[in-house]
Amino acid sequence: MKERTIAEAVVEVLKAAKEPMTAAEITQVILDKGLYEFNTKDQVGMVRRAISRRCEGYGRKDSVFPKQFEKLQHGNYKLKRNP
Repeated sequence: MKERTIAEAVVEVLKAAKEPMTAAEITQVILDKGLYEFNTKDQVGMVRRAISRRCEGYGRKDSVFPKQFEKLQHGNYKLKRNP
């Protein structure tokens, strides 16, 4: 069975939550549910980077397509709506 990526774990968390969440909240759910095994001390930073690279409006060369997330006020993220 294929291991899920951080981004796949984030999608699963946000679908279940049905509301925007911060990177720290998302990370805690990932850890609580065992959705991904981190190999770093900066777990929230890893989640934040995985989300940012897939966020609408993030235009750096390390961007990932398709864009799956939107960044909202107060550091919250949500799933991007499909057109």
